[in-house]
Amino acid sequence: MRNVNLFTNRDIFHSNNCSHQKAKQIPVFSVSMTNAKVLGATEILQFDKVWTNNGNDYDPHTRIFKAPFKGVYQFSFTVMSSRGKKLRVFLWHNGNRLVGVYPGIGYNEGNANIVLNLEKGDKVYVKCGGSGHGYIHTDKGYWYSMFS
Repeated sequence: MRNVNLFTNRDIFHSNNCSHQKAKQIPVFSVSMTNAKVLGATEILQFDKVWTNNGNDYDPHTRIFKAPFKGVYQFSFTVMSSRGKKLRVFLWHNGNRLVGVYPGIGYNEGNANIVLNLEKGDKVYVKCGGSGHGYIHTDKGYWYSMFS
């Protein structure tokens, strides 16, 4: 019989050989859009309601998340199309289009999730895609469109 060395996540986090971030240092953000908007063909979405922004790595003015250090990051976003209007948006990484959603026409939601290996200073954001305009729906207090 082989001798197998098993350990748990608890062992990993309590090991002297493992360094991990304190909760305040973990770059976490969650933002929402407060107003419906007609988006330009290449416009970065403005998620202006900030729920959480540990480290201030998401900039609500530039609308971009900037990685504070090299590591593995998870991103997700949800958007809702306006009544009778089309919407297509993508997650972008340093100017490269990644995953996209096309919720269709009128009060439909689309969402995407992705895990990325980032370098310090890499930029991630949600931007309208395709030709023409996008029509995004949200209402104050309902927060249909989010990014985290």
